[in-house]
Amino acid sequence: MISNRLLQIAMLVERNKVVFDVGSDHALLPCFLLENVICEKVYAGEIAEGPLNNVKETVKKHHLEGKLIPVFSDGLAKAEDDVDIVIISGMGYHTIKHILESCEVERYQYFLIQSNTDVDLLRRYLSEKNYTIEDERIVFDGFYYQVIRFSADLHEPYSELEIKYGPVLLKRRDEVFIAYLKDQLDKLIKINEIANKSQFDEKISEIEKILYNKSL
Repeated sequence: MISNRLLQIAMLVERNKVVFDVGSDHALLPCFLLENVICEKVYAGEIAEGPLNNVKETVKKHHLEGKLIPVFSDGLAKAEDDVDIVIISGMGYHTIKHILESCEVERYQYFLIQSNTDVDLLRRYLSEKNYTIEDERIVFDGFYYQVIRFSADLHEPYSELEIKYGPVLLKRRDEVFIAYLKDQLDKLIKINEIANKSQFDEKISEIEKILYNKSL
């Protein structure tokens, strides 16, 4: 069984599409997509021999020859022309940015991105590129993770609030997003109390206004 984080990514993959999973490691997500008949073909890209061998072992173990394709590739450099959807998860923002800047984003239907760091910087980057954030998910899996689905379709730049908290998440306001905001709020209040300072007062006020639907 895959983690809740990977499950949320899988739920954003359209059926019968060809996927390229960048940095697939043990190919847990590609296996899930194939074994649940979400996809008929998934490429698992790796930049190092060790992780690539892990993928090859997974292919043998799960009898996925011809369906799970190991690819020795720096990012999307060796992606085939039949790829529809790109998944980049479990990496830091700067690595993700490098991968995006090294490929033709317009070539793909959409990307599913889960950054372990600086999600706001990722959204700012997408906003500056005028890309469209089509969907977002926030999931608790030991930590809170945010998954962003975006395409190269043109979109007006996002507001500062949308960049910080996510345009789709702000509109949907599901219970996980609210729990995430409350968690962030509690942490900021505690830091202020311990430091005996008010350095996060503005941020605290901003989150409270979002939580209680007050005008910003």
